[in-house]
Order: sequence, then structure tokens, then C-alpha cells
Amino acid sequence: MVVNYMEKEIKISISKTKYIYGRLRGPLTKPLIIFVHGLTGHMDEHIFYNGARYFEKHDFSSFRFNLYQNDKDARKLDQCNLKTQVHDLNLVVKYFLEKEVKKIFVVGHSYGGPTILLSNNENYQAIVLWDPSYNPKRVFTKAKYVKELNNYILKWSYGFVIGKKMFVEAKKISEKESEQIIKNVFRPIKIICAGKEKRVALAKKYYSAANQPKDFVVIKKAGHYFNENGTEDELFKQTLSWFKKYVKGKKVSVTF
Repeated sequence: MVVNYMEKEIKISISKTKYIYGRLRGPLTKPLIIFVHGLTGHMDEHIFYNGARYFEKHDFSSFRFNLYQNDKDARKLDQCNLKTQVHDLNLVVKYFLEKEVKKIFVVGHSYGGPTILLSNNENYQAIVLWDPSYNPKRVFTKAKYVKELNNYILKWSYGFVIGKKMFVEAKKISEKESEQIIKNVFRPIKIICAGKEKRVALAKKYYSAANQPKDFVVIKKAGHYFNENGTEDELFKQTLSWFKKYVKGKKVSVTF
């Protein structure tokens, strides 16, 4: 029988004045999945909100959190870059390891992909990337500098203010360096791509550079956010099948 647990609000300290806000679903005695959202995203996007409930039914607990949000003591998007995201993910993982969580799995959507790959990934049992960003600088092709703001505006469906340090950081990462990022990861990794997106070919480069064990799946009818009928279900099934392979494995070594 599956027991449905109430979600618990978690506040993790970054510094004396900054905090990470997130939601834990399920007990810490179970394997834990940590969700990492993409650029301009948030923890309550449907793939994370629904994912937490789906994986709960399959004996996984989950934690989803915001890399930035409106609260005064939280980070703001224009103050962040990939380096701060990696730092904060490492803090989240450390928090749960100190709570004696035995096994940690991670899921990263879009820009959450490179965030995971650059983190202390030795602490993960296995990794799944949902339609990941291959090269960070490709994400900012539509960004324009605004002198009055001394920052960049990222023109997607809506305009987002991106900090200069995030833009400059991304522009310095070459295609070759992007492949090296995944070559440095020695944990089981699965890449799930959205078939409607042009990034499938780029994700295949990621896959080719990755170490074994690895897997690659394309959900043909899916867009980047897996909004289409049935694509979210398939996304979750593919993720679960990968994590189940490694849930009985030995606990990984702990590094901070």
C-alpha cells in the first residue's frame, strides 16, 4: 500500500542572509530524487509537481527547490550564474547527506542539466537529464545588453533580466568544454530528449561523450516542457526505469 505524505517546507541556509526554499515529499528513509529546474524555471512546474507525486507512488521521496525566487532572503535570477547554481545544488545535497539519506538521485531539466554535471556528482546514485542544454552559450543567443540596467534581457516568450556574470560565463564555455563536462561524470546517466526540439542532435553529442553506463531516449511528440498529451507520463516512466536499475546498488561515497 502506498502512503501519501504531506509535503514539508525546507529552508536551507546559503549564508547568514540568503536561503534556498524547497519542498520535501516523502520520508528520508526512502531513496531521494532531487529535481533541478531550468533557466527562468521554478520548482512547481508541472513536470516537478506531478513528478513528485508520481515517484512517491513508486517508493521514491523527492525534493524540489528554487534556485531563485521573490522572497527577500532568496537569490534573484539576475544575481545568479551557473557557478552559483552548482554551489547551491551542492548545498542541497550536503543537507540531505547530513540527514543520513542513504541514496540520492537527481533529475535536471534544460539548464538544470549542466548544473548537475558540474556539481559534486560523485554523491549521486544515478542521473537523468530532461532535454538538457548542451552548450550554455547557445541558451543566450537571444539575449541583448541593456545599458541602463547594466544587464542582459533574454527575449523568449517573456523578457527576463539575466545578470552580466551569467552571460559572460556562458559565452566562455566552448563546444569542446561542454563535452568535457559530461566526460568528467562517472555516474550512471540517462538523457531523455524532446523529439520536437532541434537540440536532439546536440544531446546526442552529450550522449556520445558520456561514460558508461548510459542511455538515450527520444520522446518523439514532446516539446521542451513535455506539455503534450502523454509525453509527461512517458518522461516519468523512462526516468523511473533508469533509477530502479540503481536503487539497490551500494551507497555512493560522500564528498563535500
